[in-house]
Amino acid sequence: MKPPAQTYSYAPTGHQRGFTLVEAIMVMVITGVLAGILVLFIRQPVQNYLDASGRAELGDQADLALRRMARELRGALPNSVRTGLPGGVSMIEFIPTKIGGRYLSAEDGAGGPVLDFVGGAVDFTVDGSMPVGVTAIAPNDDIVVSNFGTDFAGADAYVGGNRVRVESVAGNTLTLVQNNLTLANQSPSQRFQVVRPPVMFVCDPVARTLTRYWNYGFQAVIPVAGAGQSAVLARNVLGCTFEYRVQPNVHTALIGLTIVLGRPNSDEAITLAHQIHVDNTP
Repeated sequence: MKPPAQTYSYAPTGHQRGFTLVEAIMVMVITGVLAGILVLFIRQPVQNYLDASGRAELGDQADLALRRMARELRGALPNSVRTGLPGGVSMIEFIPTKIGGRYLSAEDGAGGPVLDFVGGAVDFTVDGSMPVGVTAIAPNDDIVVSNFGTDFAGADAYVGGNRVRVESVAGNTLTLVQNNLTLANQSPSQRFQVVRPPVMFVCDPVARTLTRYWNYGFQAVIPVAGAGQSAVLARNVLGCTFEYRVQPNVHTALIGLTIVLGRPNSDEAITLAHQIHVDNTP
């Protein structure tokens, strides 16, 4: 015979219950207090991180803009840097150089056409190897000889007394559109520079921008910003200072660039300064 089946019974050992409303409220209150305490400890480090990150971003932006300006200004045509402050807007303008070279003169006693400072002949010979690639001399390039700046009549490339345009290039011989050079434009070292149209950096504290302008042409006085093509180099700009100090009797100059940037909705600002030494030997 099979043994009878066994049966089991379970008796509850205690009462099962959930949270009471009072207990839930207490948990919520304690959690809120702990969260508030946690916020007090975490808020300042987080804010410090955000502030440091914002300052670093502004610093990088200002540094990049100043490095771009410095790189271009180092290649400026001697005595072509001009500064202005019309209406509180700081400006600095210069004529970029593409390449330089030596021209053949009558004193060389060599074959080939020479650069004429008397009769207006339009052909002359470049002494030495011709530049190639992006610096190659091409038609419509402007050539400047002996640029002394705005205080010298006939020797200011902005006005054009010492600036001539290339019509064609054949080997080492350049043909000019017109030769308006005079004896006063002769270079003791027989040097000339091939230049590009002027470039201007404009700092506008109202628009809070630092902008680069180009392709607006040669003008006798520093132009009002807005002409030609433009590109913004930096935003959140609170102000700039552009200084140009000529060192007398040594044909050099010192350019000082200062830019102040600030974050939106913040009183915090950073200031970066840069100095550039330029050679003003014509």
